[in-house]
Amino acid sequence: MKANSRTQIFLRDLRLPREERRAAREERRAEDAMRSQRDNVAHTETARKAAIEAERKRVGGGGGAFHTHSSGGG
Repeated sequence: MKANSRTQIFLRDLRLPREERRAAREERRAEDAMRSQRDNVAHTETARKAAIEAERKRVGGGGGAFHTHSSGGG
């Protein structure tokens, strides 16, 4: 969230009664948590393994410190 947006939210919330400010803050936290969980797909174990496998296929699966492919020369 941008600083300008936070300032605008703060000023808008100041007009609300105390309990409504608290409820709005809790609602934003819940939405942020849901967004964080939803957008975390790139960091799941399955997605990581798929990305590694795709990279291995893209480069041919050989060479590099992270590949266990053994070559005949060396």
